[in-house]
Amino acid sequence: MKKLLVLACIMVGAVVTVAAQENPLKAYAGKYVFAAGSPVAEVVITVEDSSLVINSAMGTTAIEKKAVDTFYLAQYDASVIFKRGADKSVTEVAIMVQGMELVGKKEAVVAATPASSPKAKLSEAYSELFIDKYTR
Repeated sequence: MKKLLVLACIMVGAVVTVAAQENPLKAYAGKYVFAAGSPVAEVVITVEDSSLVINSAMGTTAIEKKAVDTFYLAQYDASVIFKRGADKSVTEVAIMVQGMELVGKKEAVVAATPASSPKAKLSEAYSELFIDKYTR
């Protein structure tokens, strides 16, 4: 019985550990805005099928990982290097293409508060109606 309990605990621990592992490429995902007058105004980096995809007004293409924080954009024969801040989070991207270095700053992600979503507002309205109706 003890062996079965220990085995069950190990299995649960393994499942929790695997579920908690996050795709390391997600750190690069986000919107990067370039300086005014740059050939590219902004790019959006997403994770699709275990690879990074760069989206801009010039098109969408996958980028190939070469090293830590370094990728290759084959379509334009360009190096893509992500830079990190003091807290080790990705803060900007530098794209070296045709002798130019384009540097884009990562925009901060603003999480929507639950109360700001339409579903939450509807739920809140129903709650108020229910309370009014049954507390009088």
